[in-house]
Amino acid sequence: MQKIFVLIAVLFSGLVFSQNLKNIKKLVEQINQTKNYVIKTVPNEYFIDKNMTTDNGIELKGFYKNGKLKKIEHTVGVSFVQYLTEYFFDRDQLIFVHAKKYQILGENGYTKQPELLSEFGYYYENGKLIKTLKKSGNFEENNNYLDEVKTLKKDLKDYK
Repeated sequence: MQKIFVLIAVLFSGLVFSQNLKNIKKLVEQINQTKNYVIKTVPNEYFIDKNMTTDNGIELKGFYKNGKLKKIEHTVGVSFVQYLTEYFFDRDQLIFVHAKKYQILGENGYTKQPELLSEFGYYYENGKLIKTLKKSGNFEENNNYLDEVKTLKKDLKDYK
């Protein structure tokens, strides 16, 4: 009897987990398809003033709908690579992070078409990472996106 209960509990939790991922994917898709965002851009100069410089710049964009932050795009260019990280929110909670790393500098200077080196997705629920999805490559960074997004939100708020 106890084994049956454990089996049912495992199956039920798997079903709930799968449903949560579907809901997050649906929300992210809706956020990406929404038009007419109010976009706040924090330029590289803001980060230079904070002594946060990179050789290929930093840019931060916040996408707002009805006064609510729905998405953040954070681009950081370091040497020959560019990191593009997108953060998605539902009810002010982080639900998904899409992280990409591109090679932007080749043998003869900047490449016309950046080469995707790695791509990952991170699913969050109630402030906790629930699933990591490796799409391609190796992502050597070990970012704590929950802490990073707090800093990015503050930068969006502080920039005038």
